Parts: sequence; C-alpha cells; structure tokens
Amino acid sequence: MLQIQSMTFGYGKKPLFKDFDLTLEPGAIHGLLGLNGAGKTSLLKIAAGALRPTVGRVEAFGRDPAARGAASLADVAFVPEDPWFPALKPAAWVDRVAVFRPAFDRPRFEVLVDELGLDADKPVSKFSYGQRKKFALAAAIASGARLLLLDEPTNGLDIPSKTQFRRVLASAVGPDRIVVVSTHQVRDLENLIDPIVIVDKGQVAFAVSAAELDSRLRVERLSTLAGRPVVYAERDAVGWTALLAAGPGDESGGVDMELVFNASIAAPERLRAALAGEALSEFNPESPEAGMGGLS
Repeated sequence: MLQIQSMTFGYGKKPLFKDFDLTLEPGAIHGLLGLNGAGKTSLLKIAAGALRPTVGRVEAFGRDPAARGAASLADVAFVPEDPWFPALKPAAWVDRVAVFRPAFDRPRFEVLVDELGLDADKPVSKFSYGQRKKFALAAAIASGARLLLLDEPTNGLDIPSKTQFRRVLASAVGPDRIVVVSTHQVRDLENLIDPIVIVDKGQVAFAVSAAELDSRLRVERLSTLAGRPVVYAERDAVGWTALLAAGPGDESGGVDMELVFNASIAAPERLRAALAGEALSEFNPESPEAGMGGLS
C-alpha cells in the first residue's frame, strides 16, 4: 500500500501540495491525471523517495521511501519521462544493477526486451527516445519492485509501440504490486488505468473507479444540449460531444476519460454532483462554471 497523509510540499514559499492525502492499493494501474504544473511528477518523486515532503507522512509498503534504505530502494522503480542509460548493452546493464535488486527477474527481462523489439546487442545509450522508454519499462517490470511509478510513458512512442506498451504494462499488474501512471495522453491508456486520481490545486480533486464512471456517466454526440443532463460538453463538427449523467435504465456506452478529466477542471461541481447521483441544473455552455470559452 502507498499512503500519503497530511503532506505539504513545495519548491518555494507557496506549497505545491498542502494537507494532501492519498492511499493507493495493490492490484491496479492507477492513472494520475492533472494539468501542467499540478505536481504529478513531483508526486511520483515523493513516492519514490527522491523528494522529501516538508510536512506529513509517506509510506510505501510500510517503509518511508525518503529514508533511502536498501530494501525500500529495491522495492520502488521510477521511470522518468526521458530515461537515461549508460553506454552498456542490455545484458551488461542488468549485470550492473541486478545486484541492488534481489528480486530482479532476468528471464522475464530478456522476454520483455524481445517483445518490445529492442536490440540486445546495441548499447542502450544508442537507443532512440522511444526505445529507451520501452527499455526502462522492461527494466521496471522485471525489477521485482512492488511500486512502479511511470511518468508520461507513452510520450514519444509511435502507434505500434503504444500497442506493445499497453500489452506489456497489462502484464505487470499483480496482487502485490502498485502501478502508478502519470499521463496527459489519457486516450492511450484509458482501457488500462483504473482507478483514476485527478490532482488539482494541491489536492486530490477526484479518485474514482472505472466502474463508478460507467455507472454514473455516459457520452453522446448531440446537436443540442437543451433538456439533457449535461455534465460537460465540447463542440465538434456535428454539434457537441457531451458527458451526461446516466439516468435509471441507461445502458453504459463507455466513458471518455479525456472528457471526464476536462470536466473535472472546467466543471468540477457538476461532475461531483453527477457522480453522487444528484440532479443537475440546466447546462449553459457559455457560463463561467462550464469553462467552455477556452475548451470548446
């Protein structure tokens, strides 16, 4: 379990997080969403022990990651947005790092390197940006770490590589492992991340499962929004792509995670009411609450 309690952290006088609480359970790929500057990368580094909060408690599987103990370091794998590796071939790199990770699974690593189409005879420093990201993912999954922290993992990947990435990431889930993925590319991963955690203004704005989203929300293409239980809407070529509150007897048609995220920023109270099953007032796309001016 990853627990963050009453945490305050910042880089200057104004805190990035204040009285921040978050608990993540094993057995899932948690999607971490937020605007640029919301602190997603900082939060991953705090969970990894690379940054220490000013106030509060952080524990990953019962240990303080900031204490940098050997067991804690071996139990956390952090993959940054732009990973760097020395001029070593994959096998030589494993020889160097596996000694620090007693649970490192070398056969699994070799299978992943092959599945991801990486050249085992080429120094990792010569890999392209996308290849380095795939290599870092393979290393993290094979590391044996129970806490995997991935920062914008699909940035820089082409379409076939994203397919490979999703398949490999799905295989990383286990009953004793927590996977956290920070991403702006929600649609790349929306069928994998569950639950989602949305951070905004230094707090967890929403933490919600896919099942809850499917039961409370639906998406429709509409020519008019009048008289509909609209949570949030964006203009498209036909009219509107709308996120609606689901009513009794409505069938789930799947939820667009990007629409949900945009609603959480532009119309958080409407989204909160819809998730609580409360009635919504008439939606006005021009209102400040809807926030359509910059998003439509």
